[in-house]
Amino acid sequence: MNSRNKIGLAIVFAGMSLSVFGGHLKLVSNPYAGVDWDSVTQHKANLHTHTVASGGHLFLRQAYEEYARNGYTVLAVTDHNLCTEWGTSDIDPLKEFGILQVKGQEFSDSQHVSGLFVHRVKHTKNIQNLLKNVGHDEGLAILNHPGRYWIPGVNGMVPPDTLTRYRSLFSENPCLLGLEVINANSFFKHDIDLWDSLLGVFMPERPVWGFANDDMHKASQIAKGWEVLLLDALNEKEVRSVMTTGSYYFSARSPTMSQRFEHEPPVIISLAHDSTARTLHVTAAADGEVLGSGHYRWLAEGRTIGEGSVLDYGKLELSLCYVRAEISSQGGTTYTNPFGFMPD
Repeated sequence: MNSRNKIGLAIVFAGMSLSVFGGHLKLVSNPYAGVDWDSVTQHKANLHTHTVASGGHLFLRQAYEEYARNGYTVLAVTDHNLCTEWGTSDIDPLKEFGILQVKGQEFSDSQHVSGLFVHRVKHTKNIQNLLKNVGHDEGLAILNHPGRYWIPGVNGMVPPDTLTRYRSLFSENPCLLGLEVINANSFFKHDIDLWDSLLGVFMPERPVWGFANDDMHKASQIAKGWEVLLLDALNEKEVRSVMTTGSYYFSARSPTMSQRFEHEPPVIISLAHDSTARTLHVTAAADGEVLGSGHYRWLAEGRTIGEGSVLDYGKLELSLCYVRAEISSQGGTTYTNPFGFMPD
């Protein structure tokens, strides 16, 4: 819990927060503040992909063909400790497949980390040093399937030593954008608890973005979870920018969904902030229909604090430092990145 949270908890009188006496939360961090939902293009991305070069079943061309067939326009091939990409004498994947190539690799000498937009990063088993090397190379990093490296404690809580370890990684490495909340249909289900715990520590000053990726090794794993990047133009500069600012959302199919994909997770149509009314309003659709209020949940600190498409954050507890939204449909769940708050 950050110091501001402790202050917020301390200003309680007779069981009532100061919001009873006129205090309100103020939105100070909004990853979608600059998004024009009427003009922006939504691009489906996978940022954790393997080929035959590191245990995958598909060759590079096959991976691009399969992702193109599933509607993707951004792909990072992240083979283990190896950068697999189209050479300058090969084809242009954007022209050939309609997919922008993001250069990257999965550093797997210790806890697995995806390094994106990297060129020459020195490998090391020390994750702190690795992240510093990624930063020195002007790359960006994502923690892959962190649930592989920690076990929930009593009542499913994140153990203090686990939180301390991850807190150190994010505190000391600005290049570390966030973590995979979803890996292959949420294979490590407790990682969403780790995400909420980290948001409680760092928000609103230091956002930790969430990601959903296939960790694809074979074709049947494609299109299980993905990011939707909100881009004005499909190029490396724009992709890097929205990843850094959190101007994207991510989705995961229902684990029970068959390979035929009869239904799709929600697609966000708009997300508006009214600073006067102190509200956030999200609208989403699934399978071609706008979703009713029963499909939306607003969460903080691992608990639901509101339901419906509109959140009146002016009525929330002053101790809250972030809120995020989850939107569910028959096809799966869509997650926003967190919104940060401070007492006004």
